[in-house]
Amino acid sequence: MTNPTPPNRRKTPLLSLGVSFLLLFACGESKPTETNGRNARQTENQLPLFRILILGDSLTEGYGVSESEAYPSLLEKKLNKELSPKTKVHYKIVNGGISGATTSGGVSRIEWFLQSKPDYLLVALGGNDGLRGISLDEMKKNIDRILQAAKENDIPVMLAGMKIPPNYGPEYSLAFTQVFEKLAHVHEVPLIPFLLEGVGGNPKLNLPDRIHPNPLGHQAICQTVYKSLVANLN
Repeated sequence: MTNPTPPNRRKTPLLSLGVSFLLLFACGESKPTETNGRNARQTENQLPLFRILILGDSLTEGYGVSESEAYPSLLEKKLNKELSPKTKVHYKIVNGGISGATTSGGVSRIEWFLQSKPDYLLVALGGNDGLRGISLDEMKKNIDRILQAAKENDIPVMLAGMKIPPNYGPEYSLAFTQVFEKLAHVHEVPLIPFLLEGVGGNPKLNLPDRIHPNPLGHQAICQTVYKSLVANLN
């Protein structure tokens, strides 16, 4: 699994708001280094290489667990074990997660990320926006720009949704979730309704900080993402 190191990369834990339930959904971002054309890339075993960039936050970066335990690495292994024999391509996950990243950070780096021409993009940002109570109009605008950039580069996209507890009020929480639904509809891209399905709020699947998933939590996230990818990859 490729785990690139973009400029000004930081290993900072998520924002602490003093409300443990709110922190259960904390989330980071990163960039690829390979620049070969998509059609020319092949693996050593001569299978075409299919690269999936995951643009995310600390959930994607794998804060608090080893690289091999984070869901991007698990996803790469699962794709190559279970899907590759059917599709006859070799999958590589490019981990574009940085702890603390918000959607504005994704916008500032998306063109740089896309220079390597990944074959597929999974956008997994927004959790930190929700934790900080950032304007939902601003968050929506940022994700829209990321999805538009992928479209302009002819890169298929999947959007991962997030949910937050009603610490900023039930209206904000509901509207937050609906941002992802509306953007997926407008851009006609597949949506994972909740990246942390079955993980958020479950102490057995989170680290002692009750913020970040533990290895078991990452296994659950891997299953969630895998199911959506298999259903949507051509």
